[in-house]
Amino acid sequence: MEIDFLKMQGCGDDVVVVDGTRLPEEATPQLPRLAQRMLDRRTGVGGNSLVVLGAGAGSLLPLRCLDPEGDERDIPCAAARCAARYATDSGAVNTNDFLLDSDGRKVRAQIIDSANVRVDMGSPVSIEKAAEIRESLRESFSRSLLVNGRTVTYTPISLGHSYAMVFVPDFSFPVRRTAREIAGAEDFPDGTGIAFVQVCSREDIRLRTWEAPGEIDTDDCASAAAALVASVVNGLADRELVARIPGGDLFLQWDETDNHIWVTGPAAYVFTGTYDFPAEKAE
Repeated sequence: MEIDFLKMQGCGDDVVVVDGTRLPEEATPQLPRLAQRMLDRRTGVGGNSLVVLGAGAGSLLPLRCLDPEGDERDIPCAAARCAARYATDSGAVNTNDFLLDSDGRKVRAQIIDSANVRVDMGSPVSIEKAAEIRESLRESFSRSLLVNGRTVTYTPISLGHSYAMVFVPDFSFPVRRTAREIAGAEDFPDGTGIAFVQVCSREDIRLRTWEAPGEIDTDDCASAAAALVASVVNGLADRELVARIPGGDLFLQWDETDNHIWVTGPAAYVFTGTYDFPAEKAE
């Protein structure tokens, strides 16, 4: 069967978007398999997420988001920005401020201009205490561990995914090897991302993020949001700043009133196409 799709990206995090209202009926129960095939970078379209949009209703847009393994996932920031961009451009929603509903979890999105979308990432959480993090002068958020005989200081933060934020003066060191060494420590839950943060000024940071098990550098908006929090609680930056990741720049704000983090960044069209999804063979 033929599946029309749109390839998009936000700061290098690539997304395959499918209009679910035009999806062949027989494809719906096969979405996990469709995600596996379409997101494969060697034999498919390639991407980090498959987003299938439902029918918009006023200021609410239902969708499903799947990862390359075919599993349902919380919609990442870049995928949310891309879905929001397409939804407004296609007329699926008729407002520039609306909610994306991903399996009951609602994410607010705002269209800023023709290139940028603003997304609410919610509140940061302490990995250790499973409680919201708020800026506090009375609490230290830094932790230390011994890695190959040297002390590494980090700040543990979760924003839907766990990160160990490590501050560095620059990136003149083997990022991947160092990240693998740190990630191997028993202090971290499986899958914890390791992010290295260079504070250039109180309004400007640079970031490199390493994710296991793929052992890759990622252009991850959630790690950028975690970097903002880590920088603020350690007294190194203001609550509004620019995070420079390898795929581009993100503008981040940590709201004092509701403790939510807002990320503003690009959502760009790459190409459109039709994917030939082979019919599933009968058992």
